[in-house]
Amino acid sequence: MNIKPNQIALIVLTAVAVFLYWQKYEDVYKDEGRLQVLKEGDAVILSWSSPIELPMERRFQEAYSEWADKTDKFIINLNSGGGSLLEGRLVIDVINQMKKTHLVETTVGEGANCLSMCVPIYLQGEQRSASRNSSWMFHEPSAYDYITDEKVEENESDRKAASDRFFEKYFVNSDMDPQWRDNLQKEWTGKDVWRTGKQLYDERSNVILSLY
Repeated sequence: MNIKPNQIALIVLTAVAVFLYWQKYEDVYKDEGRLQVLKEGDAVILSWSSPIELPMERRFQEAYSEWADKTDKFIINLNSGGGSLLEGRLVIDVINQMKKTHLVETTVGEGANCLSMCVPIYLQGEQRSASRNSSWMFHEPSAYDYITDEKVEENESDRKAASDRFFEKYFVNSDMDPQWRDNLQKEWTGKDVWRTGKQLYDERSNVILSLY
């Protein structure tokens, strides 16, 4: 079979593209210390201080596999400005897997942030603690182009539908106080809603169960 020069060029370009893709893939998954693991007493502390993005789910899964038979409790220490809805959902799947076999506590420390997609992850904790001066932000989900990572403008009906699905999945199906939750849904339309840890606790939102 004769291969034409343009076919050879296409094969070469495809091979280069595949190589570059996998190189980028491996770079993304390199552990740059964003997940810190510490054994303290009977608990294993998983500290994530970074956006909710690759490779968060993979790092949590690796840590769970490594430490599951060495502890009865995982403490997830969060400090994040939010990020990917998809990665957040996958991380929540890992936490739900953890809860089948272990006690899981979530915490947000002194001066730390838990913004946007960080909040649904935090809410997965069976025990939930936070610093009084921690910062929290709730807002409607935004759509981003998968290729360019740029925000996509949605029409009003699509935006509301996406917002309602997010709210139902992560807040209605949570320990949030129902009245506080309803007020949040009214307040967050089209804007960011900020609270300190102390405010969340004092407002009896039931997001934070213990304050320090």
